[in-house]
Amino acid sequence: MPPKNAADYADEIMTMYPAATEDVKVILNRRVSSFVNLLDITIFTAQNEQRPWTQKELGYQIRPMLLKEDCGVQQVGDYQAYYSGHGIAGWVGLLAERKGGNKGCEDLYSTLMNAENCARFYREIDRYNADPRFSQMVVIAECTFEQFLLYRPPFIGKKRNTKHIGASVAARRGKIASLHARGVPVVFCGTRKNAIEMYKMLVRQWLIKNYVTVIGLDKKPFDDKEFLKNRLALLEVEIEATRSALNA
Repeated sequence: MPPKNAADYADEIMTMYPAATEDVKVILNRRVSSFVNLLDITIFTAQNEQRPWTQKELGYQIRPMLLKEDCGVQQVGDYQAYYSGHGIAGWVGLLAERKGGNKGCEDLYSTLMNAENCARFYREIDRYNADPRFSQMVVIAECTFEQFLLYRPPFIGKKRNTKHIGASVAARRGKIASLHARGVPVVFCGTRKNAIEMYKMLVRQWLIKNYVTVIGLDKKPFDDKEFLKNRLALLEVEIEATRSALNA
């Protein structure tokens, strides 16, 4: 008997959903995990990303992020994930913003503690909220929270920071809290490797948690015009994503 593919597991999940007993729930959870393991993942990376995570590090194929002229949707975040396999395809609802740099804190500090940069990032959060592909945005920092609180920028404006001063600890905590208040948590990972592993796990857990949507068990009747409009917009973006992957 040939090994099962993602479609085989999807068919089995459909017959068990919704699980009526605890025993069936255990089996269903195993099927969902196996189903997710067999999906192909493509990562779309922002074209202006500095020292981006590589295909070798992620273990997933990487493509340049689609631009507005490609699909009509403005670029948002640093990493977007797209799943596909045996007739099942779509965007992972998790959008990631990576923050690295010197000691893993430079990028995060520069983004949050500079007023102009912070305002720009808040506008990016607004773009995320307006993008129907995504339901969760996270900031993945390649440093610890303590390192962020203690980080001293090498320059203040154009002048070298010889006095080793920086924003107050209270101001830094406030900026992190402001992101959480906007529904965008910061995940402090400590290192680049841990950040990559955390991102991969976040993608996987999103697929597991949202398997009902991924498989299509929650599809609405095709007489819902608003649903059809939103679905058409998402399909057009998915078509461009698939075309980009094929061309590459």
